[in-house]
Amino acid sequence: MSSIIFKVSIDEIFIKKIENKYNKNNFIIEDFHALYHTGVLNIIKKIFQTNKIIIFAIQDFKSERKVFFIRAFKLFAPFKRVLLIDAQLTAAEVSLIKLLTSETCKFIYEYFSSLFFVQTIKKDIKQRQKIKAVVNNDAFKKIAYLRTDLTLNLKAGGSVGHIAGVANAFYDLGCQLFFISSDKLPLINEKQTKLNKLLPPDKYNNILNLPEIYYNQVFNEKAIEIFNQEKPNLIYQRYSIYNYSGVVLSQKFSIPLVIEYNGSEVWMAKHWGGKLKYQKMAEDIEMLNLNKARLIVVVSQPMKDELMKRGIFENKILVNPNGIDPKKFNPQISGQEVRNKYNLHNKIVVGFIGTFGPWHGIEILTRSIKKIIEKNKNIHFLLIGDGSLFRKVQEIINQEKIKEYVTLTGIIPQAEAPKYLAACDIYASPHVPNADGSPFFGSPTKLFEYMAMCKGIVASNLDQIGEVLKDNHSALLVTPGNIDDLAKKILLLAADEKLRIKLGKNALQEVLNNYTWNKNAQNIIDKLSVM
Repeated sequence: MSSIIFKVSIDEIFIKKIENKYNKNNFIIEDFHALYHTGVLNIIKKIFQTNKIIIFAIQDFKSERKVFFIRAFKLFAPFKRVLLIDAQLTAAEVSLIKLLTSETCKFIYEYFSSLFFVQTIKKDIKQRQKIKAVVNNDAFKKIAYLRTDLTLNLKAGGSVGHIAGVANAFYDLGCQLFFISSDKLPLINEKQTKLNKLLPPDKYNNILNLPEIYYNQVFNEKAIEIFNQEKPNLIYQRYSIYNYSGVVLSQKFSIPLVIEYNGSEVWMAKHWGGKLKYQKMAEDIEMLNLNKARLIVVVSQPMKDELMKRGIFENKILVNPNGIDPKKFNPQISGQEVRNKYNLHNKIVVGFIGTFGPWHGIEILTRSIKKIIEKNKNIHFLLIGDGSLFRKVQEIINQEKIKEYVTLTGIIPQAEAPKYLAACDIYASPHVPNADGSPFFGSPTKLFEYMAMCKGIVASNLDQIGEVLKDNHSALLVTPGNIDDLAKKILLLAADEKLRIKLGKNALQEVLNNYTWNKNAQNIIDKLSVM
């Protein structure tokens, strides 16, 4: 093996740029995290087998977690070139001398200083638990929207659509709004909505969960300055793991706090693969946010039920499903450009869009493809997105020899999603139940986007999905996780254009009547006005 590229935290677009720069014929590409989960020795083995250049492709040098440990692989290749390359194709060569001196000293210092810092945060949380929640009922004319999630460089996904949808809807309804955000936000018009970007520093990046905890301090210091200038009278925060900045700002400025709660981050970390080094602290911060919020906005009834079991009063919880902006998603959008790009002429195109998460059912959909094309080879699958199960989907496609019937687009910018969906004739929403048996608490953004495009939908009959959609009226519903049922319903829709038209029209009417972002934002305003 001449050279190798480890894909750490970068998408396929940038991988292709790296290949073009360094001649892809000389490189083997490996998924760093997939190898890591099979054992670090497998990464070391690949490094030993490499004769020339070893590249770690990461999104950003400063925001990358555990970059010290990535650099440390240089120890197993002291006489080979080891490079870190970011999304801008900036290359940084790893120096063995620097690794063993200044970088090691920095890591040791941060590790020991973190022990004292964590204790400081724990004390602060306890003190804030004793302060009563702010219940000011003044008119909410200016909103401070806090985005504190340290998942950076997001181009697409439900959170991208949700943030833009809610913020733009508040603006449409005449509310002033400004952002304080950990990153740039796609779909936000900064000419109408001011965005204050507070990038996280690279301190503690090599210690699990510490960047999120430390970001409270960094964020709060800058946010206080911004609040003094902007003088908001309502805080709206999209809750993120380990963050309680909304509580701090609410208590300091006596401003009510609205928490957008998209599920327990502690539960998601436990069940969907994220490790929590400070789990008790994460639980305490989660409850602090819930107890000190004036209003908690959730997207589904199971979320409300879960919060009430945890002792949160019913009257401070608003069930507010996700929605769409009909100016962005509508049947008038043309998908011809996408059909031309992927040579989808005269095909019945089944579309899926998402981040390939474990709850999306993308594996179930992929396993249904062979059964479907055995009966109708004119069907083609357009799978839009990327994520944790992307490699698994590729494996299934290769194993079942169905590559010619599937197009994997990779991540596309959120703004391009409408034209990709417009290229489809049928949409799939094959969500699966939670593995631990708890109720499915999601409100899939894709579901409402599908409805707005006025096409036939096949979806799992699962909690809110089965409540929003009516079987044989606005969609065909299937048993969650049942590959045969999914294949049967997709084949049925592919063969019946009139049924697709009927279902599409009914779904469009339903989403326009009940599930727009403007209605979502108005629900929040109305709820606050009567509290």
